[in-house]
Amino acid sequence: MEIASPHRFQILALSGGGFRGLYTAKVLADIEEEIQEPIARRFDLIAGTSVGGILALAIAMEIPASRIVDMFVEHGEQIFKRRLSLRGIWRAPFSMTPLQRLLSADKLFGEHMLGHCKHPVIIPSINYSTGKPVIFKTPHHQDFKRDHLHHIVDIALATSAAPAYFPRHTFNNNQYVDGGLYANAPGLLGLHEAQTFFEQDAKQIHLLSVGTMSSKFTVDPQKNREGGTYDWGGLNPANMPKRLFGLSISVQESLSKNMLEHSLQERYLHVDDDLTDQRAQAVALDKAGSAAREVLLGAGSERSKICIGNIQFQSFLRHTPRSSIFYYGENKNCKDTTC
Repeated sequence: MEIASPHRFQILALSGGGFRGLYTAKVLADIEEEIQEPIARRFDLIAGTSVGGILALAIAMEIPASRIVDMFVEHGEQIFKRRLSLRGIWRAPFSMTPLQRLLSADKLFGEHMLGHCKHPVIIPSINYSTGKPVIFKTPHHQDFKRDHLHHIVDIALATSAAPAYFPRHTFNNNQYVDGGLYANAPGLLGLHEAQTFFEQDAKQIHLLSVGTMSSKFTVDPQKNREGGTYDWGGLNPANMPKRLFGLSISVQESLSKNMLEHSLQERYLHVDDDLTDQRAQAVALDKAGSAAREVLLGAGSERSKICIGNIQFQSFLRHTPRSSIFYYGENKNCKDTTC
């Protein structure tokens, strides 16, 4: 059995993928059932984007992952209920209101601020008002003085406002869109955070990433290849941005995986499943019906069983992280840089 290093630093990275996040939540819920405690207690840093960001925030608050599973199972079709939008041309086909109402419930985030998180977490989004990427962070470094004052619900909605699916989320007089546009698989952000702000040696960093059964977007060689709206979106122009967004997050998942494998080698483990042709027909970012639930829950259950028996995965579960240090907010436990 591998002996855990006292200097080991562990990161949990959770990808985006809309309703496919039910797969991620199921894997994490099964692991928490196995270890009989919040999975956040086995990691030094958590990173999450879009639906992975919602999960990451819940985990950092030590809200059971099973509660997110229940939310998607019971209310997924409500979250992804289409509204009048002229086929997505006039406005986004889905409203943020159902998701916001669910996340604002007392059993989830309620009125809690980011500073209430019990574990360090980073959440990417895009500030569309400035045109710049933004990463919301708990106050685990003395320079992170403002984000802890934001409501968790606002950060969750900011990271998951997927273009062509949901409207932009506005708070603090800025408009935000989905962080998946540049960091759908946030493992590289987590690695940078660990090295730069936690001052960790790369050789001591171990990273576990969990995907969302991401589809691989590929070209049909028999179809139009002229690069126009019909080429990318078919007869409905509103499908063009959806396909571009889907291609973007799919490629990012592969790129992040390859780069982390090169950087961390055996210290990196990626948990995910490929969609077969038949299962792919039932699963999508915005499909929340019974067939999608069956595929995602079934695949997540099988993958968690494999993980629990995997030696490399077991090494992640044996880790005891150092005590979290926060410089500001509700959980402030450090007054200066000597902590």
